[in-house]
Amino acid sequence: MKTKKIKVFLGGYVNYTNAQNLNCRALAKYLNKGKIECAAMLFPNGNLSVDSDLVGIKLFKCLRPQRYFRYLTYLRGIMWCDVAYLPKGEIWEFCSRCLKWFGKKSFTTVEGVISSTNLDKSIASYGSKEAIVNVYSFTTKTYAITKYMSEKNKELLGINSDGVLYLGIDTELFQPQSRPRDKLHNIAFIGNNIRYKGIDDFYAIAEKFPELTFHIVGGGIGYDVVEEIKSKGLRNCVYHGLMSHTQISEFLKGIDLHIFPSRSEGFPKVTLETASMGVPSVVYGDYGATEWITTGKNGFVVNTVEEIEVIIKNLQQHPEMLGLLAEGAIKLAKSFDWQVLAKDWETVIEDVYAV
Repeated sequence: MKTKKIKVFLGGYVNYTNAQNLNCRALAKYLNKGKIECAAMLFPNGNLSVDSDLVGIKLFKCLRPQRYFRYLTYLRGIMWCDVAYLPKGEIWEFCSRCLKWFGKKSFTTVEGVISSTNLDKSIASYGSKEAIVNVYSFTTKTYAITKYMSEKNKELLGINSDGVLYLGIDTELFQPQSRPRDKLHNIAFIGNNIRYKGIDDFYAIAEKFPELTFHIVGGGIGYDVVEEIKSKGLRNCVYHGLMSHTQISEFLKGIDLHIFPSRSEGFPKVTLETASMGVPSVVYGDYGATEWITTGKNGFVVNTVEEIEVIIKNLQQHPEMLGLLAEGAIKLAKSFDWQVLAKDWETVIEDVYAV
């Protein structure tokens, strides 16, 4: 007897670049098609092509104006599915009602940490502490994307997770190249909204090491990177603007070290994408990065900009470490490959469906 496939609505726009959207696109690609039938949404005039990755995926196109027609698009997806994955928190109150009206199972992922330092700001944004909790409590099950996040959000807000569900990367897009790694030359910063990602620390490090080249990829509304570099007199800084995943993969072929000095993150997958290319990351430990990065083995987790300076000096004095770090970083990335993690997601989907 043929087993019924579970219909899963992936609540993301798979043709538009955004962290949650790209996760949904990867899930549509790698979830077992023999057990699961997937559907997702298309954004009006999305910036990603609908290609072979999405063959066999049911796609609900959102019309313009998106701010209004998104309600209909979500409604169609929820009506169609057995299980809805709703990661974005977009129009969550409407989605909550739809799930109840049609008796659908669902799950979401908590992808940010409300820390003690930004709790008041978050409460002001949402209206109340209870409102924050409600955003993550309207689905059948709720999963955190790191253990640290699960523990912190329970401690500060009382958000209970049903488990940890890691996000992955598509290592097919980030394949390491065989190349000499015998001297530290090029250091990169990759991130959007870079004003809030610790870019000032990156500038400070660049100033201390004029013999090295520091590359910046990304951008931010109302922030002129070129003018900032010029005003600081940093002749060893190069700004590359925004890049697609394909362009970043090509760019990383010439990078030796990635510095990501953000203090507030959920699970910065850029540290895994660079790792997949054999480029280790240096990050701050404020958001529990020791959960996946082991200092000295596949990257570095530090607390101060001074520690980053020490690491760079050590790599200059002991360049043989670059090759060993590259090997460790590649192994790290493989453990977070969507092809590996998709099995965990399939188990969650089956558990939610069985509730």
